Amino acid sequence: MGTLRIPQKTKYRKRVGAFSGVDVKHDQSVIDFSTATLCYNFDITSGALRDGYGITEHPAVPKDADRYFVYRYYNEDAGANVDQYIYRIPSSGYYRVYDSYTGEERYLTGKVLPPSVHMINYRLDSKDVLLISAEGNKLMYWDGVRVRTCENTPMISSMALHYERLFVTSREDPTKVFFSDDLDPTNFTIGTDAGGFIELLDERGEMNMVMSFAGYVYIFRDHGISRVTAYADQAEFSVTNLFVSAGRIYPDSISRCGDRILFLASDGIYAFDGYTCVRILSVLDGLIADGAVAASAFFDGKYYLSCRMNFSDGGSVGCENDGEYGANGLLVYDTATGSYSISRGLDIDFMNAVTYDGEDLFVAHDSNGMGVVTRCGRRFDVPLVKKWKSPASDLGGAERVKSVREIHINSTADLTLTVECDGKSRSAEVCKGMRAVRPNISGKTISVSVETDGTGCNIAPFTVVYS
Repeated sequence: MGTLRIPQKTKYRKRVGAFSGVDVKHDQSVIDFSTATLCYNFDITSGALRDGYGITEHPAVPKDADRYFVYRYYNEDAGANVDQYIYRIPSSGYYRVYDSYTGEERYLTGKVLPPSVHMINYRLDSKDVLLISAEGNKLMYWDGVRVRTCENTPMISSMALHYERLFVTSREDPTKVFFSDDLDPTNFTIGTDAGGFIELLDERGEMNMVMSFAGYVYIFRDHGISRVTAYADQAEFSVTNLFVSAGRIYPDSISRCGDRILFLASDGIYAFDGYTCVRILSVLDGLIADGAVAASAFFDGKYYLSCRMNFSDGGSVGCENDGEYGANGLLVYDTATGSYSISRGLDIDFMNAVTYDGEDLFVAHDSNGMGVVTRCGRRFDVPLVKKWKSPASDLGGAERVKSVREIHINSTADLTLTVECDGKSRSAEVCKGMRAVRPNISGKTISVSVETDGTGCNIAPFTVVYS
């Protein structure tokens, strides 16, 4: 009597390599299986899926504030430099100041100021002061006792100190950059031996921001960048036009990041080294919504950009459940390694890197309050939903139907695992630990996604077993 032999299908294994990046630009058929077509609230810089960047409370940062700056001055009684933190209460519009040495807290000024404020530490007449510019206001400075207004300055929209002069732009006259007297940033009297202005009228458009960088003053305009060579003698000032952008440059996205300046234009993200601009992160084209930039900053080697993003999976995360929001996405880009991660559900409209009482803080204001940005995977006390999704891949066999037998996954958090094949999907709730999930689904293309609202995540690259 013969032996009945049942043919066995060959089993194949596809192990996802280290999780690496997001690509929303290219066709899924050409994207590596370890590159996500959708990923948010996970940090993938280690190759695993870990908690992404969120915002949490900090004892030195008032949660009911919406702006936060640090002013450092020399205190004679303490015999050392002392920090004051200055913050704005949105319900009243007033700024308050707290002295870390005396413990005193009071109003910075009796005048209501808008949230669009810039502050620069400076030493004026051998005394520490804080230069303050507020949208629609003349230059002010705080000397530790009171705020004084400089009457002969323009209404300032941005400012930068450069070789003991203050360079500013003004919404009231956006074709000019004004500069102060040498050694006196509070004096904008126009004269050959005092202050003055530079007027530029060309296709690059209005002037929106000034920045001192690499020995020059750079003017960021609607559609380009101009460079001012500006040393002590204003008679020797010169202007060079460097870059013309096909898209519009968003001023709130501009941040100095070490030896480069990063910014977003309507046609993508750029890195500028003082001479040339290079497009970066083009794989994210289409993710960032046009014109919806809220804030940017540089901290600990990373460029942070808060803006509105177009996520492809629908649903709501974090601030998207609140109704109205300005931003819903946070891009974190490591300028040294080129790695990046994306957070969703954060409505951040202010970020500032400060040092307070010896501690480096990266403060941020979300519509739920003021806190610090950390890799916590939360929006204050609420965990953010985290998701990673692979491209739809044929796993090297375009015309062959594959049956997904098992997926081996190791996670420190409970998660939902979903497998999609040719428009069909199967989901399974997976407990933390090393697990083998059997989705029993077939198709020519396979896509895998993981989703969790847990924190303390560490999800290793998984393996797909198919036949």
